[in-house]
Amino acid sequence: MPIDRPWLLFSEIAINLEQDESGVYELGNRTGSVIYLGSSSRVRQRLKEHLNAWSTTCLKKHTAKYRVEYTSKFKAREWELYDQHVRSHSKPPRCNAAREFPSSRLSEAEIKSGH
Repeated sequence: MPIDRPWLLFSEIAINLEQDESGVYELGNRTGSVIYLGSSSRVRQRLKEHLNAWSTTCLKKHTAKYRVEYTSKFKAREWELYDQHVRSHSKPPRCNAAREFPSSRLSEAEIKSGH
């Protein structure tokens, strides 16, 4: 299941209101298409890093929106979201293309346990 939260404007004001806890996030373009999936033990800090990235990065060029789901099992949830995206779109999100994800997918039990 995708992140079930509304899109928020990718801005310093919005990001400053986020919790600095563990979770997953999706970055989207102007039309709401997911262009990047990520996770962090400190979501607010990581979103700020993306916001302040070099202007030539894929994320900086294309991100207009974001949404967050807080979870202690953030790595497993990130892989689950990534797999769902690839199954639905036959390719990774645009700005995840250079990232490496495990070639062997997690089993349902591993996803539920967070490992």
